[in-house]
Amino acid sequence: MGEWQVQDGVLWRDLGPWWVTAGFLDDGISTDHWHLLVACVRGAVTMRKPVLFLALTMLCAGLLAGPAAAQSDTGDEGVLLRINGDVTVAEGVVHGLVVVIDGNLDFDGTADTIVVINGDAVLTGATVDELVVVSGTADLGPGTVITGDVNLVDTTLTRDPTATVEGTIDRSAGDGLALGFWLLGLLFMIGWAILVLLSGLVLAGVAPDLARRAGRTITTDLGPTILGGLVLWIVAPILGALLFASIIGVPIAITIWFVVLPVLGLVGFLVAGVRTGEYITARGGGTGHPYLASFVGLLVLIVVGAVPVIGPLVVAIAGFLGSGALAVHGYRAIRGEPRPPAPAPAVVTEAEVPAPASEASASASEAPIPPQVPSPPPPPPD
Repeated sequence: MGEWQVQDGVLWRDLGPWWVTAGFLDDGISTDHWHLLVACVRGAVTMRKPVLFLALTMLCAGLLAGPAAAQSDTGDEGVLLRINGDVTVAEGVVHGLVVVIDGNLDFDGTADTIVVINGDAVLTGATVDELVVVSGTADLGPGTVITGDVNLVDTTLTRDPTATVEGTIDRSAGDGLALGFWLLGLLFMIGWAILVLLSGLVLAGVAPDLARRAGRTITTDLGPTILGGLVLWIVAPILGALLFASIIGVPIAITIWFVVLPVLGLVGFLVAGVRTGEYITARGGGTGHPYLASFVGLLVLIVVGAVPVIGPLVVAIAGFLGSGALAVHGYRAIRGEPRPPAPAPAVVTEAEVPAPASEASASASEAPIPPQVPSPPPPPPD
C-alpha cells in the first residue's frame, strides 16, 4: 500500500489493484487526473467483491461525468466520450481516455485507456495501455500493441497474429459483475416486497371498505374493470402528452406520468392483493379479516411475481385490474350512483350448526318416553 501523494494538483493513494483520489486540489483537469480515474475504472473491473465492484463503478461514473462533458472530443491528450454513437479515430491521433457506450469504436491512434460498453472495439495499428470491453467484441487487428492488460466482460476476442498484448487478458471480471447485479436485484426485490406489504396493511386499516368493494368489482364487473384500466393506462398518458405541448400543461403532464399513474398502479395492485387474500382466507365466501386478507393476498402475488417471465405478467395484470376497478368506482362516485354494500362476514346461526354425535346421543336418551296406550280387550267368544 502506497502513501498519499500529490501529483498535478490531485491527492491520491495507491491501494494495490486500484487507485483512489481524495479530491482535486485545483480547478484544472489534466491528463494525469484521468490516469488516476482510469486506474479506478480498472480496479472496478478487476475486483472480485461484487458490492464494492458496483460502488466503485458508480464512483468512477460520477467522477467522469462532469469533467468529460467539458472536454473536447477532437483535441490531443484529451478525453473522448461518446454515448449512443460510433467513433472513428484516425492514425496519429492521441487521446488520454476513450469511452464509447452503446456504439462501436474504430481506433487506429494512440490512447492510454479505451473503454467500450455494449459495442465493438476494432483496433488496427493502435497503441493502447489498457483496453476494457463490456458486452461486445474486441478485435485486435494487425500491428496493434496493448502495453497493459485487456479486460473483457461478456466479450468475444479476435486477435491478429501480429497483435501484441504485453499484459494479461482477464475474462473473470464478468463473474463479479453478474453476482453484483444479482445481489442488487435481490435487495431491490426485498425492499419492494416490504413496501408493498406495509402499504397493504395501511390500506386495510384506513380504507377497508374501499379495498373490498374495488376488489369485488374485479370479479363481479370484469368488463367495466377492463374498460376502466384501458382508459386509465392509454387515455391518461395520451392526455399527458397533449398537455406537455403547452407550458401551462407541463406540470400537469409530469404529475400524471410520474405521480398519478404510479400511485394508482400501486394501489390497484394492493386492491388485487386484498381480493386474492379474501379468496384464500375465507375460501371464496365472506371477507375474512382485512389485515390477514391483505397480507396473505399480497404475499402470494409477490411470490408469484418473482417467477421469471410469468411473474412480471401477473404483477402487471393485477395492477391493471385493480387500478381499473378504482377507476370504475371513481366514475360511479362522480355520477352519484349508489355504492354496492361491502360484503358482510358470513354468519352461521346456531340452528345451522350440526350437533356432535355425543350430544346427539345424550339428547336422544334424555327425550321423554311417550305414554303407552292400552290395547282394547279381545272380543268375547261366541
